[in-house]
Amino acid sequence: MKQSRRAALALLCAVLAFSPALPDEPAQDQGTKEAPPPTIPSLEEVRAQKEAEVSYIPLDLHFRIGLVGDHPIELQTTTGPQLQIKTPLILIDPATGEKKKYAENFPTRVVASSPNGVWVVGVAPSTGVEGSSGSRDKECAVSLNLNESKIKMIVEFPRFSNFQALFAPNSSEEIYYCANEPGAVNQIVRYNLSSAKPEPLPAEGNRFYLYGLKTSQPQGIWVQDPMRTDDYPVLSLLDLARGDVLSTVEFPGARDVFVRPGGDTLVAEVMDGAEGSLGYYDNSDQSFHQVPQLVLTRPSLKWAHKSLAVVAKETTTARDRFLWIDLASGTARELFSAYFKVAFWDISPDDDALVFVTDSRDSPVVFVIPTDPKVGVINRIPLHDVRNVSWLGCLYPAPQRGSWLQRLLPF
Repeated sequence: MKQSRRAALALLCAVLAFSPALPDEPAQDQGTKEAPPPTIPSLEEVRAQKEAEVSYIPLDLHFRIGLVGDHPIELQTTTGPQLQIKTPLILIDPATGEKKKYAENFPTRVVASSPNGVWVVGVAPSTGVEGSSGSRDKECAVSLNLNESKIKMIVEFPRFSNFQALFAPNSSEEIYYCANEPGAVNQIVRYNLSSAKPEPLPAEGNRFYLYGLKTSQPQGIWVQDPMRTDDYPVLSLLDLARGDVLSTVEFPGARDVFVRPGGDTLVAEVMDGAEGSLGYYDNSDQSFHQVPQLVLTRPSLKWAHKSLAVVAKETTTARDRFLWIDLASGTARELFSAYFKVAFWDISPDDDALVFVTDSRDSPVVFVIPTDPKVGVINRIPLHDVRNVSWLGCLYPAPQRGSWLQRLLPF
């Protein structure tokens, strides 16, 4: 009996211990209330907030950013929605960040643009070029007249032929091009984009790489014949009319050579593992100069258009950064540095802005950074409707505002 009473008493204590508080004895203060659960925003709200946060600071810039990428469009058909991929040529105004598209389908990598902003020359797969063979193993050089919206084939050649083109001095309708194929097709050709008239340059060689034009007298074109047996770059200056060799410059130990706009100066890149140094050749007095106290990590170079300077992109495992380098003094000034990778980049025709796009397939962002350190602006242009960017570059603006620029389709 005693054991039964003890068990009943233990059960009663356990029930009382776990019983809820009585209504007249609340467990918390009646003056405080629990916070409501957080509201999770929708994906559309998050995107709208991101777009609102990216405010573009107007800049005094007078060029256009050209960009080619995939633009998916969903079409409603009788069998349901179908995804169609267009590759338009997109033009971005760096002064305002406004995006517009020109040419609904222009799947090319642009290799040259005319000084008057009317012509663009690029390379496209033959499968998408009217009048070509349509072969998957070939490509075509094409021209696009932005005033007339017409795409025309210039020449067709096997894939991976390294087609190059340069606009002739003081001309916005004539180019010098080379398909860089052996045999009869290996010619440097002067080509009129309006009349489609070719005129071969009588130059001797096996294959040619075009490096740049020399616009001062005597005018010429810097080329390299890669079939030579030298293990370093050897550039020759060919007369633009006769094809004769005006001068030859050797760069022992260099990995690559870059010709300055105008063709009077050539910069050489010397590499030792991942580190590189620079030197330049002055054609006016045929002198070589070493850039003092400068070591770069995996650099890629572009000449400034109006200064004895280059812009170098250094690439490391963790980050990319851009440097403005004065060749005469060797001083380097950082333009931008970030812990992400850059896909394509370019310098504006007036050297007043650095432009690049991030190496992101699905969410690329275009950066516009003035080269003047006093401006202190970094503008970002998200490309929400573009992915898989295949080319970016700075283009000359059209001479008359309000012509084809007003007829561009909003993007």
